[in-house]
Amino acid sequence: MTNLDRYLDAATRENTRRSYAGAARHFEVDWGGHLPATADSIAHYLADYAEKLALNTLRHRLAALAQWHHDHGFADPTRAPLVRKVFKGIAALHPRVDKRATPLQITQLTQVSDRLDATIASSFALGANAEHLQALRDRAMVLLGFWRGFRTDELMRLQVEHIQIVAGEGMLCFLPHTKGDRQNQGTTFKVPALSRLCPVTA
Repeated sequence: MTNLDRYLDAATRENTRRSYAGAARHFEVDWGGHLPATADSIAHYLADYAEKLALNTLRHRLAALAQWHHDHGFADPTRAPLVRKVFKGIAALHPRVDKRATPLQITQLTQVSDRLDATIASSFALGANAEHLQALRDRAMVLLGFWRGFRTDELMRLQVEHIQIVAGEGMLCFLPHTKGDRQNQGTTFKVPALSRLCPVTA
């Protein structure tokens, strides 16, 4: 891979590449469409899945198909007036409330934290270093994820060298990539020290 290829590859995140490839495959294999596509075929594709898929899913499929055409040097049929009008009609006739995960409640967070505290204490008493370190890590990650609202993939990308602890105040966490950071500039999050259920002292 040349340097140019490496930078081009880094411009699109791996999960985006996978999801776009899956969307193009759905259009071709599951629905039986052909790429490059016409505006008419994409409009029929949307109509066929209007009652089965959420608007956000359909919007994602359109973005994937648009990207496929851009990548292969074809005009983007998803911008055609016909496609836009069909999508607008679907939104009017099939409004849906986006499903959202139920957030963890403080009582549940306390139960998880207490359970991990017990594991931390027992593993330390038994000299089970691996289990002890794992429980410490898990508690810190659960509390940090809760208080800062981090996504799972953001927690997974946290690196020790990107965390700065300020004694008595809290810590700073730098994430090179977040969902809303389209320019890959990175974001620094402040995590204050708390008296209870604190990810900083965890």
